[in-house]
Amino acid sequence: SKYGQVYDLLEHGHVAHAFFRFLFIQTAFAAVASIFVWIEPVSAGSGIPEVKCYLNGVDLPRVVDPKTLICKVLGVICSVSAGLPVGKEGPMVHSGAVVATTVAAGRTRNDVQKRDLVACGAAAGVCTAFSAPIGGILFALEEGASYWAPSLTWRTFFCSMIAFTTLLVLNTIGTTFGKLGFNRLFSFGNFLYEGRESSFAVYELAIFVLIGVLGGLIGAIFNNTNEKITHWRIKNINHSKKRRFVEVLLVSMLVSTISFLLPLLWGQCKALPDDPNFSESEQELVESLVPFRCVAGKEYNEVASLMFTDPGDAIRLLFHMRKHAFSFGALLLFFLSYISLAVLVYGIAVPSGLFVPSLLSGAAFGRLFGNLALRLSPNLAFSNTYALIGAAAVLGGMARMTISLTVILLECTGNEQFVLPLMLTLMTARIVGGVFNEDLYHIHIHLKKGVNFLEAELRSITRHH
Repeated sequence: SKYGQVYDLLEHGHVAHAFFRFLFIQTAFAAVASIFVWIEPVSAGSGIPEVKCYLNGVDLPRVVDPKTLICKVLGVICSVSAGLPVGKEGPMVHSGAVVATTVAAGRTRNDVQKRDLVACGAAAGVCTAFSAPIGGILFALEEGASYWAPSLTWRTFFCSMIAFTTLLVLNTIGTTFGKLGFNRLFSFGNFLYEGRESSFAVYELAIFVLIGVLGGLIGAIFNNTNEKITHWRIKNINHSKKRRFVEVLLVSMLVSTISFLLPLLWGQCKALPDDPNFSESEQELVESLVPFRCVAGKEYNEVASLMFTDPGDAIRLLFHMRKHAFSFGALLLFFLSYISLAVLVYGIAVPSGLFVPSLLSGAAFGRLFGNLALRLSPNLAFSNTYALIGAAAVLGGMARMTISLTVILLECTGNEQFVLPLMLTLMTARIVGGVFNEDLYHIHIHLKKGVNFLEAELRSITRHH
């Protein structure tokens, strides 16, 4: 892997060689991802705004063409491999929608039936991205379809069921025949701390509401900043394919440079946690900590373990490592740098999703908040609980989803006890963020030229006429 090559060079003291090899690999993947967008410009971004427009009745050119699907799938593989702060969840929703329309092609169907199929495809996309079949159905209901017929409920249920079954069957490859496998990418696992199940006190619900307020503010700032950057891109870059391609190269080099230099400048090594009572899953987490110029097998670099690794591994580290694994300074440095890069990257000419950077930066923020809270009162919930709540708050503050996101996170964790904290946090983040601006998907819909999106409610200026 690219990280393995870099680690080998760092162990032998070849820092400059390691940096330039890392920079080349990352930028090469980003360039290939951008080439797919060059071939089919509609494949850029998450695709969720485009799917929402299609389900709203807006006929955007080539949004659900098979060519878009090919470029989207291959492009997002490259953009994720490029180490950019992006996820594949939004592109999978778009891909599911295209698959649905491809299935419907060649048959006599009216526009309503086609939109229903796209809603089913979007539900299947969320289901496979998060291993969350019920969350996929609710996503299609909350964020997808503008019109929801009763028959659409069982149809999305059926599609999610088939998609989830297919996912489990495919995961049996390489395992014991007949034994279903589970997708580990977004299986966050049980929230345990020192062998005990994470919990919380009733009075901490007020703290979770506060995290929701902060998450809403962070989301509003993120959305507003990204809107201004997108306005600048529309004016200066998006009219030229060459400029969009060059921008991807420059942004990728910036991300790669920061991802490499921050762990290098941090320069502090911490002893690996060692406890004979570690469970198998905890031991796997310890092994995933990144040495990065520290003594391999004995020490790790806190910032590198979050920034110079796979985002899924970083999320699980924040969710499950014990409270002293990451210091205040490391969490703050990672949170500020990663969310700043995410707001810059969202909108460049590569297929990209919003969920992973939001969850990862939010988990760092939540763990940071939890560490501070535990200093004030040792009797509060474990810091990994706050990491989950922080992840929900920041993602909720950006996307403003409530029902579907609650269920998706519950299906990822398998911990029903977090139902109320997640509901409170997401609702608060939505309300607070909504005071300042719209969710990021609607912002990008309104930035598209010639798109007349029919809102669920009349604007206040028309209510008095």
